[in-house]
Amino acid sequence: MISIPAIGEERSGLIGRLLPFIAHHRLNAGDRLPSERELAERFSVGRGAVREALAVLETLRIIERRPNSGIYLRSVERQSSIEAIVLQAELGIPLTEAEVREVVELRRILEMQAVRLAAERRKPEDIQRLDEILDRTDGVIAARGNPADEDAAFHLAMVEATGNHVFLRVVNAFYLMSRSRRRAYFADGNRAPLSQRQHRAMRNAVAAGDPDAAEAAMGGHLRGVESYWMELLERRARGN
Repeated sequence: MISIPAIGEERSGLIGRLLPFIAHHRLNAGDRLPSERELAERFSVGRGAVREALAVLETLRIIERRPNSGIYLRSVERQSSIEAIVLQAELGIPLTEAEVREVVELRRILEMQAVRLAAERRKPEDIQRLDEILDRTDGVIAARGNPADEDAAFHLAMVEATGNHVFLRVVNAFYLMSRSRRRAYFADGNRAPLSQRQHRAMRNAVAAGDPDAAEAAMGGHLRGVESYWMELLERRARGN
């Protein structure tokens, strides 16, 4: 699992105000932030709370402290951690259009390779895990529920079948940051049955040890998901 520093309610709320403050004031990499004292006054909180919130942002490489100088923004695109994007999503701060496109692209790169490795390395317990998730998903769909959590569990179980746990931790970050978007994707109840059929095709190809078939099944699955998100971005750009 991606490790994000434990964030209490007060710190979480303060970070959720600090990040929009940075965006609103158009602060860029290398710009100096107000001091701890100034931030405490601005947000009407104690300096201890500000210090703790800044410590989280520093851990995630969003900011850096320079001795005898102050607090500065890092280059988010080049220096911050992937956990920073997860934190942003957890706090309800939407990704930019560019970030969404890049996340979609990277997810394809990672999961297409993952399913090939899973077909080559899977063990009986991996297939059993996939089957249990598929059965659970059938129940959710039959009950007209939202299978967003089961969808994430299936994809992460596929990555786990590669036997590479660092790979699993990286891909897990993408599912943490897209949790709310997945729930929206499955909300209408029409996409879940198709997704489930595609998941079963992936499972069967992996169980058969056929990397090419597994990759083809994953490719078809991701194309449908990607087209949905690209359409949403276009509608957002048009202001619809």
